[in-house]
Amino acid sequence: MGKVVIYGAGQLGVMAADILGQGQDMTVVGFIDDDPCQAGREYDGLPVLGDASLLPQLRGQGVDGAIVCIGNNSVRGRVARRLVVMGFELVTAIDPTARVSPKARLGTGGMVATGAIIALHSVLGDNFYLGPGAVVSHDVTVGNNVLLSVGSVVAARVDIADEAFIGAGARIVPATMSPGVRLRVGENSVVGAGAVVLQDVPANAIVVGVPARVVRYRQPQETPA
Repeated sequence: MGKVVIYGAGQLGVMAADILGQGQDMTVVGFIDDDPCQAGREYDGLPVLGDASLLPQLRGQGVDGAIVCIGNNSVRGRVARRLVVMGFELVTAIDPTARVSPKARLGTGGMVATGAIIALHSVLGDNFYLGPGAVVSHDVTVGNNVLLSVGSVVAARVDIADEAFIGAGARIVPATMSPGVRLRVGENSVVGAGAVVLQDVPANAIVVGVPARVVRYRQPQETPA
């Protein structure tokens, strides 16, 4: 991999730039951001080049890698699919302080932040975000476009469906740790910060508290608070 562009100049994008900048085999050329207020700004020495209209030009200039750093899960997935169609290869940013088991499997376009842990036999999909200090224990499956916030912990034998959002410091632990028993966090659901999940979370549900309980269901395309 040679040159890489970061789509999204917010906090996630700056984190990705820091991680990728520590590698030896790729060069980050800058950020793409659709917010016109971002054009011309600079973050940690890297410019915001402009909006998505510049992507074909960048591709023609030999920028072959990209990573999407947008907090909204569904938007992140949609942009990533568009980049692939345009010929970009999605890269995964893994901080050198993170611990990823060689027996885990990661999809493309993800980010593993400072001090995060992914244990053996876990499988993570495409375009995931694992925040600083987050832990994915063994035998976990994480779908596409999932965000696990700082300090969240996913215990063994948990399945997290596509586009779920796990809040800071949340704990997801099956109430029964018997072999063959798994806990599921449904598609497009939200686990609130600090919540402790002991049973299945339905699709589109927002759960909070200790133990976590459903407080309402999300509307289509709703962004987590």
